[in-house]
Amino acid sequence: MMISLNKVNVTGCPADEYERVYKQASDYMATQPGHISQLFLRSENHPGTYFAVALWESVEHYTALAGIDELVAIFDQVISLNDPDAADGDKITVEHHKPEVVYAENTLPDHPTGAMVCVNRISVTGISPEEYERVYREGSDYMARRPGHIRHKLVRSTTEPDVYFSIAEWTDVEAYRALDELDELTAIFAQVNDKIEIENHECVVRGDK
Repeated sequence: MMISLNKVNVTGCPADEYERVYKQASDYMATQPGHISQLFLRSENHPGTYFAVALWESVEHYTALAGIDELVAIFDQVISLNDPDAADGDKITVEHHKPEVVYAENTLPDHPTGAMVCVNRISVTGISPEEYERVYREGSDYMARRPGHIRHKLVRSTTEPDVYFSIAEWTDVEAYRALDELDELTAIFAQVNDKIEIENHECVVRGDK
């Protein structure tokens, strides 16, 4: 199994236009061999930012998408895939990752998708990856016991090894925000807060496959 994660900033078109194009692409990808699931998220606290998280049976299945002219044509409506050098007309910018799963609880989509998804982009600057991952597991396991938790995972970029993404699904935003009142959880993450940089996104699901 492999995971693809794209962080997208919409820069040159209305958000609903990008969502329309992504739905076209998402519907097409869902018909392809090796497709497992997709999660399309819109950040509520960073307007214009989206995350597309997809699970595939193998890297080969995912890589094969680049050779499908119909799919490339769909994405060409918002970004220059046919000619990456001709980026003047791009309506979005994409930060693309093929990360490896470091830690996951209930990764496969065998439960309903959460109504609220927290996505953190984490840059580890002053601590070893092993120590950060240890603290994440401790905090993550604690959160997994809280009401409203559905599933979570931590993935590490293979192209930027100091960059992680934490993806946690919750039944509702109230369950997620209740974490702020938990002193024990605060103490766990206090071990690393001054050694990492976090970009936090409270997301809603725009579509999943």
